[in-house]
Formats: sequence, structure tokens, C-alpha cells
Amino acid sequence: MCLQDVLELRARKGIDSRQRLLLEGLRLIGAARMAGLAFECVLYTPEFWSGEPCRQLLEQLQRDGVPSHCLSPRTFSRISYKAEGLVAIARYVAPALDVVLRAARVVVLDGLSDPGNIGAIVRSANAWGPAAVVVVGGPDKLFHPKCLRASMGAMFHTPTLAVERATLVGRIATLGRRVFVLAPDGDACVDRFDDDPIVVLGNERHGVHPTWHHVTTARIAIPMNGIVDSLNVATSAAIVLWELFR
Repeated sequence: MCLQDVLELRARKGIDSRQRLLLEGLRLIGAARMAGLAFECVLYTPEFWSGEPCRQLLEQLQRDGVPSHCLSPRTFSRISYKAEGLVAIARYVAPALDVVLRAARVVVLDGLSDPGNIGAIVRSANAWGPAAVVVVGGPDKLFHPKCLRASMGAMFHTPTLAVERATLVGRIATLGRRVFVLAPDGDACVDRFDDDPIVVLGNERHGVHPTWHHVTTARIAIPMNGIVDSLNVATSAAIVLWELFR
């Protein structure tokens, strides 16, 4: 049964209606265990292990009472080629919106198309926190395997949530917090933060949705003196988070 569930989650490429995620590899599974996620099962193939830490993690999960199933290399290859011989199913319960918005620093990602960029930003938020990440829209991109891999497990140790834009903007409007929108033509430099604000980053081509204008305190920009006029959104977020951190 666990194998069939794994195959269904792989086909889905995201979280299912029971809040279950497919986790692949030592780092991601280990980070989820450290965060206290509830595991349903783990599948393993010793021939694909990258080293002794894989065995140690499996033994820890087994001591936790997680059902484990050994697969042949051929069967495991149907599941993953990059999972270091470890694949697991765990349940993720997202924090409430008000909990996320109470974080000292909040990064809002509005309209990002690449799940890998979202995961990289979650990783930066964890590195230069405390910070939370809110993804505008449904959970498809936030829990996409590409996002999970790019976050390198930071997803489970950083307050992170997907929410619809109208709900998010409406709630922020009641909080009285300063909201900065990152834009190439921003009026202020990114290093001018005087508190811990909410920072909104948009799609690299289209920017943020006009709805944000109703709650924006100021538009900020990253100064550049080369021939480029924009940066990858994950790079931009890392710069913003570092400025807030330092």
C-alpha cells in the first residue's frame, strides 16, 4: 500500500488532500523528522544509500515506530533516481495565517512561476531569519518537489504558507505593519529598512499585482550599476533578507 501511495504522490507532484507529502533523500527526510512531522512510512534500498547517515536515519525512523519497507533496486528505481535510497511519506500541517504574519520579517511571493525559486527563498529565509514566507495562490508551487528540494529541508523549519491574494492583502491591511514592494523603479534603496517589515516580491516580468498598491508603504529597489536592470527573484530575496538580518 505504501508503494502505491508513493507512486500516486509522485504523479501528483505536490501535497494531497490528506496533507501528505512525498519526501526524497537524506536531507529532506531528516529535516522533516527534526521538525516533528508525522511519518506514515519509509521505503528504502541499501544499494542506493550514499553513506552511513542513510542507515542511521532509517534506524531512527524505525525506532520512532514508522513502518519501513525494503525494496529491490529495480522497484526503487520506479520511484526515484536521486533519493539516496530513501523515500518517505509524511504529513505537513501548515501554520495559520495569523501565526505566519506575526513573524518579525515576512516575505510575500506574489506570482512567482518557478517552484525552484520559491524553495531557494524559503532556504534564505531560514538562513537569515527569523522570517516567514507567504506564497500567493494555491499550494501547488509551494509543495512541488522542485520547491521542496530547493528548500533543502528549510520548508519544515520556517513558517511557510500558501494563501489567496485577496485574503492575504485584506488581513495585512488590518495589521498596521509597514509593507515594502520590491521594484526596479522603487523610490528607496533596499538598505533603508528602519524596522522589520513585510516585503513583497513579484514575478520577474510582471512585478506584483496592483492589489498591493492599497497597502504599500513604499517601493524599494536594489541599486545596480551594470548593464542588467533586474536580478533573479531568488537572488533579490536573498539580498533583501540579508539586509534585514544585518
